[in-house]
Amino acid sequence: MKRLQISLEPELDAELSRAAESDGVSKAEIVRRLLRADMRSPAPLEQDPLIRLLGAFDGGEAGDSEDHDRVIYGG
Repeated sequence: MKRLQISLEPELDAELSRAAESDGVSKAEIVRRLLRADMRSPAPLEQDPLIRLLGAFDGGEAGDSEDHDRVIYGG
């Protein structure tokens, strides 16, 4: 493994210590787990449930997508 040195605020270090103790692992292992979870590639767009909504609705007026605040909030 490659060694990495980081600086943490005391409060964050305390939280990290509690998490490590709770899981029975080192603080380094908690950091590795969090980095792995955060660095994963996002799911392909076709698996994103919001993408399925594209084209699902008809209607509206020309320019509604650009002036969405007016459409949503009125005005």
